[in-house]
Amino acid sequence: MRVVCLFTAVLLSTLPCFAQGPQWEDGFSEAVSSAMRLQVETGQITGAVTVTADSNGIVLVTTDGSADVEGRNPIRRDAIFRIASMTKLVTATSLLQLSAEGLISLDDAVSKFIPAFAEPRLDDGTPCREITVRDLLTHTAGLPRSSGRIGLSTLQEEVEAIGRKPLRFHPGDRWEYSSGITVAGRLIEVISGVSLQDYFRQHIFEPLGMQDTAFVLTEAQASRLVTTCRPGAEPGELQAVEIPDPTQPRMPNPSGGLYSTADDMAKFGQAILRIVRGEQSSLMTKSAVTEMLTPQTGALTTGFTPGNQWGLGWCLLQHPQGVTRHLFPGTFGHGGAWGTQLWIDPARGLVLLLMIQRTGFGNSDGSDVRDAFTEAVLTSYRGRLTDTSRFQPWHGYTNAIELSRGETRVVLCPEAGGRVLEYSLNGFNSMYVDPRERAWRSGDPPLSSAGRFDFGPELVVPSHRIIWSGAWSSEITGPASARMVSQEDPQSGLQVIRDFHLEGAGSSDQAASLSCRQTLVNVSDRTVEYCHWGRSFSPGGGICLIPRGETPSRFPAGYVMYEESAILNANNEDPLIRQRGRFVEILAPPRRPKLGFDSFAGWLGYVMPGDHLFIKRFRANPDRVYNEVAGLTVSVWYPQQREMIELEPIGPRERLAPGEAASFTEHWSLVQFPFPAGDEAVDLEKVTAVFEQLPELKDSDDP
Repeated sequence: MRVVCLFTAVLLSTLPCFAQGPQWEDGFSEAVSSAMRLQVETGQITGAVTVTADSNGIVLVTTDGSADVEGRNPIRRDAIFRIASMTKLVTATSLLQLSAEGLISLDDAVSKFIPAFAEPRLDDGTPCREITVRDLLTHTAGLPRSSGRIGLSTLQEEVEAIGRKPLRFHPGDRWEYSSGITVAGRLIEVISGVSLQDYFRQHIFEPLGMQDTAFVLTEAQASRLVTTCRPGAEPGELQAVEIPDPTQPRMPNPSGGLYSTADDMAKFGQAILRIVRGEQSSLMTKSAVTEMLTPQTGALTTGFTPGNQWGLGWCLLQHPQGVTRHLFPGTFGHGGAWGTQLWIDPARGLVLLLMIQRTGFGNSDGSDVRDAFTEAVLTSYRGRLTDTSRFQPWHGYTNAIELSRGETRVVLCPEAGGRVLEYSLNGFNSMYVDPRERAWRSGDPPLSSAGRFDFGPELVVPSHRIIWSGAWSSEITGPASARMVSQEDPQSGLQVIRDFHLEGAGSSDQAASLSCRQTLVNVSDRTVEYCHWGRSFSPGGGICLIPRGETPSRFPAGYVMYEESAILNANNEDPLIRQRGRFVEILAPPRRPKLGFDSFAGWLGYVMPGDHLFIKRFRANPDRVYNEVAGLTVSVWYPQQREMIELEPIGPRERLAPGEAASFTEHWSLVQFPFPAGDEAVDLEKVTAVFEQLPELKDSDDP
């Protein structure tokens, strides 16, 4: 597929690509529009405006569907939406402006500014500590969602009524969505001396050019307001929801009262992104934004999708899964009750904005519409080329990715199975590549070749051809780093993400270490159970070493051999397999081609003809359940006798509820190492010394 660069307000594929610029698939615009049209056609929304932007400008705007349930008015780019809780982002940003000026501290008691919050108590009269500004912004204050008052009131009256109500829990004890941001809005008024709407206008909207964002609309603006819809009586049918007159004055709700457009909210998101990326801004200082986006809630469960923490008014993604699986950790943003979503991925330098209007469809942060939009954008994003990461043809594969550091080279294959085709040092490739791969053409049958990876357990895992041999999306994620993402597979219920990174500089006699992280994401509506397979094929003719580790093997010979009909034989005496020192040593293909091990040493080695040692390291945890047959942690297979060998670390059982994800990381190393001549044996002490000199695995590599 051709790759294009996008820089303008609408998609223009005629611009030249620059080496360091962001790259996108040439079908990016259609991918997003197609995803949104499907949501319209299936009765999920009337229409949508989406924006993808970076710090330089708008990358893509799409407008699909209608602004009303009747379908009479095509939705326009300048359509106005109720953004609901996305208002909280503006409120939090405004209060952090005042904090940066030294007018308020995050650890000040709220009662210092609003006396109604003095001496807080629980419903049973138990006294509580004072609520702080930080508690308000993190939804940990114990406040109710509102005062419960009915009828017109001022923000001052609403907040003072909230202050007189008992707390639901001790401040800081748990996270619970509440009226904390409403109270923060009143603090802005008290400290600044102006109304909330005037503060927003003077300090946020006018500086950023947000001309259509307000608590009350003009008649002209109201004519552009998108109809809010809800499910109708029949599947796929939508009904209009009656809402209050947007032109009538009302209390400015700091938690959810703003109207806005896609362009206005994109400007806001871009402004925050620019500051995060180090650009000077009159809006806020870098230190204020850093504080705003620093996790505040520790181990508390937060948010409306799993894997989050909370900053100061902003949701912070820490463990991507489910609807957030394509985003990187560190992404931040917020959604709104009527379906709007604003998320900023600083690692990619992207702003993703979805503007829709609906209710009655459940959790908007976890919606299928958000998922479809995010997937369409991020599987079209190709990243930014670097000196060590680029797209490079590799024989028949025109979209291969090359990662390099010094004399180390990695080639990844997104076009057929998301594989590693090459991990080489000075041109010596540790991967076995079937000769037919070099003449591969789209549509050719899949091959058992190179760095395959996969998932099990054996015999019970469903066929998953889409993942095994289908096309994957690909993205350069940084220097010597890349990601490949499979299509969703209905048979297994999985989507698989593989991240690769060359670590260290390497040298002429030792390759830079290759980190290979596979993430299984359950995209089905059922619980699934699998285990990771680290399958890779290396050239045959070498000597395989499986360290026995501290935990004794359950098998008398230290391994099992797969007999006919997948029967496991634990009592073997094969002359080509021996226990020597702390290793099981496989000298050549044994009587039967496949072996299994229960070693928890967390690594294996393969001494290769051509004088190289290939090492795989991984976490092995004896406290976890391993659901591969016989509880195996490693498998070795000689599918074509001497031509190649499969080296396969096996991960523990992963039981995944819908939306959950689990990862398994391998670290590959390749060093120059003498292959024994004649009757000589491998120097096991030297192999161990090589292993012990490698960096320790990170805690994040735990299975």
